[in-house]
Amino acid sequence: MSAPRGVPPSLAESLPRNISVAAHEIGPLEELVEEARQLGFRLPAALESAIEKRQREYLAGRISAGHALRQFLGPAASEDDIVADDDDVPRWPEGVVGSISHGADFGFAAVAAADRYRGLGVDVERVVSPQQAGRLAARVLNEREMSLRQGSAGGLIEAEMFTLVFSAKESAYKALFPRYRQVLGFSDVELERRDGEEADRHGRVRLRARLDPEERGVAAPLEGWYAFSEEDADANSENAPRVWTLVVAERGGRELGP
Repeated sequence: MSAPRGVPPSLAESLPRNISVAAHEIGPLEELVEEARQLGFRLPAALESAIEKRQREYLAGRISAGHALRQFLGPAASEDDIVADDDDVPRWPEGVVGSISHGADFGFAAVAAADRYRGLGVDVERVVSPQQAGRLAARVLNEREMSLRQGSAGGLIEAEMFTLVFSAKESAYKALFPRYRQVLGFSDVELERRDGEEADRHGRVRLRARLDPEERGVAAPLEGWYAFSEEDADANSENAPRVWTLVVAERGGRELGP
């Protein structure tokens, strides 16, 4: 399997070998169009009249997906193997689960075997400012997560911890929605723990998602990985660090939902 493209090495090196990842910078439109052409695809007709920002995000995400698929399936795979369903969720080739994200100036994608994982989700975010973290914390974090956020738990400042929890919940939603088609709010997903050494900038997370409101206490377990990339230490800057998250719902155990 070839080396991952564009993903922080600290994340790529910590992932299981059965997950393929790739990322691509959301650069100038002309460059993205050319790279898409080399991969054998172009903008869909529905996006030809979209604003340039949307076109660039789409292309960077699908270029990332194309590279991740080639790592996983070999050089014959292409982005044309991916189509969107009525909910605009990517439908991957037979036997593959995957996810695409675009944010913080990057497209980011991952794929894995459907017989190994029920679902997979990815997300990339800029670390928010301390002011934003304080303003949004009550909407995104529960009391347990608020306690994890306090101080410099595990070497992360509060704004970094907030952004990590936000991103991990986004990834969890993307891992579960294609299978269960259930809209989850921030309160439906909980970060249970984060493993990492003091001052570590990457590690693992464990989450739980409540998929069936009628069965209290029954929740789907999810495992994940995260890494911070160190563009700038100033969270008020456009060059604030990014946090990258990848979350999987493993097979085995009790199936929830439809």
